Amino acid sequence: MYFLSSIQAKLSISFYIILLVLGSSSLYAKTPTFLDYPAKNYTGKNQPLKLNPQSQKYRTLFKEMSQQKPNFAGHYVMETVGCGGGCSFALAYNAKTGQSLILPDTFADCYSEQKGFTQNDILFQKDSRLVVAVGSRYGNQEICETVYYHVENDHFKPISKRLR
Repeated sequence: MYFLSSIQAKLSISFYIILLVLGSSSLYAKTPTFLDYPAKNYTGKNQPLKLNPQSQKYRTLFKEMSQQKPNFAGHYVMETVGCGGGCSFALAYNAKTGQSLILPDTFADCYSEQKGFTQNDILFQKDSRLVVAVGSRYGNQEICETVYYHVENDHFKPISKRLR
């Protein structure tokens, strides 16, 4: 009887250790890099702009963007746009298809007494589908995040995030 209890206890401990390791593995997951999301450069002609109900509000900016050469993910023109003091978001135009899209979140500057000031930023590269955004997303300037997105099929898809 003692022998079975001992085995049961060891199995329970092993089970909890495995759960702990698996559950915390996301804490140690590799930070996405621009090299992890390569993109092929597009050299064709820019296609006519296609606006949707969300992008219609920014039609002048999108019209200007549709005249530029791609600077993001091989075939997108990306621009960061200010949305008030210490706030920004991003717009993207797909030169291959003409589609317009908007980064789903806005990012504000962060401030906390412990960590000080962090300016919001949205980073991207011509040869990568990765977007790295830094800032506060939900109005609480003390919660500062780095959020990673990749663009796929004319949508920004969140990959991961981490608190700063």
